[in-house]
Amino acid sequence: MAKNFEIVCPCCDATIVIDRLSGEVLLHKAKETRSNQSLEAMVTNLETQKSEMEKRFDRQLESQKDRARILDERFKEAMERADKSDKPYRNPLDVD
Repeated sequence: MAKNFEIVCPCCDATIVIDRLSGEVLLHKAKETRSNQSLEAMVTNLETQKSEMEKRFDRQLESQKDRARILDERFKEAMERADKSDKPYRNPLDVD
């Protein structure tokens, strides 16, 4: 029952081992970083990520433009249906 607590930090993925009885930190181990890539490979990777993010942004921008037009058309259709309706508006709170 004298097992230690092992906690992994959600931000930096560091591991901390704490003694259950005394509350003392027994071990702190930082996450190992992968720095075996060359600088050119990392720059190429960043350029690829940048171009993909720009493409994604452009797609989202286009979809928002279309969305505004579609919502405007739907609103106009709903207004026309409301104008054509011969039923008077009745507030649901007024019904007894």
